[in-house]
Amino acid sequence: MITDVRIIPFFKDLSDRELAAIRPCLRERTFKKGENLFLEGNVCDRVFFVKHGRIKMYRIGSTGREQILETLGPGDTCACNPGERDWQCGTSAEAVTDCTVWFLSRDHYLNLVKTHTELSRALNRLFAERLKCFSSLIEEVSLKDSKKRLVKFLLDILGENKGSKGALTLTFTREELAQRIGMARETAARQLADLKRRRLIDVRARQIVILNQQGLQKLLE
Repeated sequence: MITDVRIIPFFKDLSDRELAAIRPCLRERTFKKGENLFLEGNVCDRVFFVKHGRIKMYRIGSTGREQILETLGPGDTCACNPGERDWQCGTSAEAVTDCTVWFLSRDHYLNLVKTHTELSRALNRLFAERLKCFSSLIEEVSLKDSKKRLVKFLLDILGENKGSKGALTLTFTREELAQRIGMARETAARQLADLKRRRLIDVRARQIVILNQQGLQKLLE
């Protein structure tokens, strides 16, 4: 069965024959919500691809606060670079929902990247996108004003979803949102309530509607 593997953008340029060769190398595992796939500092001996569910990639700061770097959904991959055999994971991964993933061993992964130029290009694109994402995250967290961090985060998501017409459907909880922008959940809730009171946004169940994009942008000035 190779049809299920086609949901993974990383493999989209491979032929049916190539996918048929890769599929037996993938080891399927399920995780319950809250379970860790791996922890920061573990030896990086495999990569994973999400089949179902959501997984957060995070680090714990020196103060003990969790900082979410990104949330992965179906078709996404951690696609870390195992490098040398003693290469260690730079992040931790935890199931946000019950999920199913495919694991690919380090040796299989490196062999695939070396022998398929399409995968090398896909990996370079993925690393470039992540670098851009992390640069934006650093900029957000470096802003001292919590409201500005939240506003920039919302506007960035709006920019990534140009066809949303101002309605942002959130795939993460309020707590995850707070962790994404490096603030306490109570602070994020208070700032969302304030933006709603100003009629700049409307907050609904798992959805935030941007009512006044220009007004939000003025808050960043």
